[in-house]
Amino acid sequence: MTQIVDIHGNPIKSTDFKQTQTEQDSRVGMLMRQFAEHPSEALTPAKLAQLLKDADAGNLAAMADLAKDMEDKDGHLFSELTKRRRGWLKYDWSVEPPRNATEQEEKDAAAIQEILEDATWLEDLIFDCSDAILKSFSCNELSWAYDGGEHFITGYEFRDQNLFQTHPDNRNQLMLRDNSYTGQALNPFGWCAHIHRSKSGYIHRTGLTSTVAWPYLFKNYSIRDLAEFLEIYGLPLRLGKYPNGASDDEKATLLRAVLSIGHNAGGIIPKGMEIEFQNAANGQSDPFEAMIKWCEITQSKAVLKQVANTITRDIIYPMHALNSKSYSGARRIPRFKFDTSEAEDIAELAPALKILTEVNYPIPAKWVSEKTQIPLP
Repeated sequence: MTQIVDIHGNPIKSTDFKQTQTEQDSRVGMLMRQFAEHPSEALTPAKLAQLLKDADAGNLAAMADLAKDMEDKDGHLFSELTKRRRGWLKYDWSVEPPRNATEQEEKDAAAIQEILEDATWLEDLIFDCSDAILKSFSCNELSWAYDGGEHFITGYEFRDQNLFQTHPDNRNQLMLRDNSYTGQALNPFGWCAHIHRSKSGYIHRTGLTSTVAWPYLFKNYSIRDLAEFLEIYGLPLRLGKYPNGASDDEKATLLRAVLSIGHNAGGIIPKGMEIEFQNAANGQSDPFEAMIKWCEITQSKAVLKQVANTITRDIIYPMHALNSKSYSGARRIPRFKFDTSEAEDIAELAPALKILTEVNYPIPAKWVSEKTQIPLP
């Protein structure tokens, strides 16, 4: 029997993935019971710059907590992310055998596809993997079972990003935080860990947090300034006038009336006093709204797509290695594939097909099915 190895060729034991890693270590369990920090409170340019420096040093927790705050507080950012995250779910998918597949390889790929089609957790897993768009990575811990001579995945648990760090000697390697210097390596076959590469760089900067954090910060300043502008200049100025010789009590009474009349639309003052409504100060909210719009456009431009390789590596490959008769290592494996193609215009394609078939040009039915997206009979 072929020795089972992980995707990198390292031999593994069946015990490596049968137990949930986060539940085995009390130090990791303590972290799971902690509440998230909220670094967006009183966020300043200096504070944000320090968060980015800490992430450079391998501290992913603070940036992950900032990303959560940004999603919660910025409706536009949340909407843009959700559209793209939900967009992954609209595509059909398939498990494709390797190139020039043997009959057994085709059978094994079809068997894996059948299992995944029946899996109630797969769609949720794809959605949770897309959490990496903003936060750089998304780690989901797999649960395995053994029945009928086969190993299969029964489900998974999403694990918060603040449970992880990068290895001090390899900033592209995710490690579980266990209060040690290096952290704890992720068990092979135990995780579906998606790293979303929106841009090149180490893990801490491949997501969009570091890109949209600055527009988020400036946008919050603009919203605050706009609120102050509307409070100060958006309403007519209420000016109270008291006669000469008014007492302190009379002045206080007039002041209370001036302050409350804008909210209550009415009030009383002693006879002989006056309240005048001056025109609101001239000013425009356009500069503040323009700043907010620029920040939102910057956020919208920065969002893109990729999860099929992760599903292949962390879901398809383990199932293939543990169950398939054609397994021979990591070189020839089935692949997870999203169908992102669009149907050709049949009205334009049909005349060309008619001409080619009339001259007996061999056209594969599978090719026509893919182009028109009409299922084979």
